[in-house]
Amino acid sequence: MSQGELQVRVLSPERIIFRGPVKALGLPGELGNMTLLPGHAAMVAELGIGSLLLESGSATPEKLFVSGGFVDVSRDAVTVLADVIEKPSEINVERAKKSLVRAEERLTPSKTSEVDVPRALSAKKRAQQRLELASAAKSTH
Repeated sequence: MSQGELQVRVLSPERIIFRGPVKALGLPGELGNMTLLPGHAAMVAELGIGSLLLESGSATPEKLFVSGGFVDVSRDAVTVLADVIEKPSEINVERAKKSLVRAEERLTPSKTSEVDVPRALSAKKRAQQRLELASAAKSTH
């Protein structure tokens, strides 16, 4: 690893998604988005729902969908342990659209008294983020 880089490992329960050096790492924290750069203070944080951006110095950062998990930063080594992680090409757009419709139906005012609202909001956000990432990836190809 050269100076000015983070050594990053991105893992899901099933596989290693990415391993290598990056100049910057953007990710959704549970409390908001964050960007990690070389020299970042050590920390452990909970991941939220959104896009993980791996900036390796190429023209376009690699983007991945993540939902839940943790990030561990120690010196210039970062480990991302995501509950769910998908490359844009792996996103099932039809399933995400159906999930979005279901979540929006659950969140109609007539149904919110019989529904777990935080869970429905989370499902809606996951579907929206998947669709946004898949759409952005499609428009760049």
